[in-house]
Amino acid sequence: MHHLITAALDGIKLKILVFGPQVHTPSGEERVAKLQAKRIQIRQHLEADGHIVAYAEDLVDPSIGVPGGDAFFQELVIMREYDMIVNIVDQPGSIVEATMIAMKTHLAAKAMLFQDAAYASGLVAQACNTAKDLGAHLQQFNYPVDLDACHLLGYVIARVRLVQKMKYFA
Repeated sequence: MHHLITAALDGIKLKILVFGPQVHTPSGEERVAKLQAKRIQIRQHLEADGHIVAYAEDLVDPSIGVPGGDAFFQELVIMREYDMIVNIVDQPGSIVEATMIAMKTHLAAKAMLFQDAAYASGLVAQACNTAKDLGAHLQQFNYPVDLDACHLLGYVIARVRLVQKMKYFA
């Protein structure tokens, strides 16, 4: 029976966006570097499981003319096309993306936001809570413990399995 369940879920591959600190230039700041490494690890693990995983910044096309050429609009369009959105809400870009998610029910419903418990109040936290009100899965983490212990990856894997199950029943 276990094999049947695993096969049913494994047969459903998701398109997943992973937001967070940009990863193309390693940060000299330990906290940002750890978050960058976690974002990379999440993508690598999901790709190894056969999912289609992307960073939105790699999909944005600056050569598109007005009015669709700006990254803000393009990311809204891109998010609509993915099954799941993971966002490590920390740096300015990921904060804007979390805000975008908080304003669109159809995006919030497929979003998983990670927020540092140390910043559980204030405007960014309120945006994350609004996204949660609209259906997002909001997971607080404790830096650096949850990063070092791979808890974020575990949460993502569990959420991916749940989304696969929902797609199975769709």
